[in-house]
Amino acid sequence: MRRYETIFILRPDLGDSAQKDAIKRFEGIVGTTGGDLVETEEWGFRELAYRIKGERRGFYVRLDYGGDGATMNEVERNLKLSDGVLRYLSVLVDESADMATVRSDIEARHKRAAEAKAATEARMAAFAADRAAAAEAAAEAAAVKERAAAAAAEATAHPAAETVGAGAAGEAETAAADGGATEPEKSGEPD
Repeated sequence: MRRYETIFILRPDLGDSAQKDAIKRFEGIVGTTGGDLVETEEWGFRELAYRIKGERRGFYVRLDYGGDGATMNEVERNLKLSDGVLRYLSVLVDESADMATVRSDIEARHKRAAEAKAATEARMAAFAADRAAAAEAAAEAAAVKERAAAAAAEATAHPAAETVGAGAAGEAETAAADGGATEPEKSGEPD
């Protein structure tokens, strides 16, 4: 069985339901003509290199299928007749392909892609966790630095408190040296 690939561009103003209906219609044509649909990929909206039928954008779709020349001709005939299709291109991928092997290759490719995506997401999550931990450590270091700066600013803002405290300590040392013979101060009231 021959393996074909047909890529077609749908008008951007069709709407979701009309796009889905058109894709299902072309998939059905492959099945009704004795073909074997392997894969359908919707590539989505893309800019066109130049205007086609007045449009600058189009919705790209890729059909991968097996069949004979009549299958491909019928798909192309329907693409040509459809008003919603801007352009199409069919390519013979393999002259004699085993569809079971093709399906297993595609499944293996999808599995590898899913594993690669999961590994990338895990790396991104680990990177985000590392960045969050580094940001948290930097915030903690900034808070410690800010507290130290606030304490230093308070110490320089109240130098009299240190002097008063030092003066009181000095008086206590003098009193201890005199043997505690200091007289208590008298209040201004008579006895």
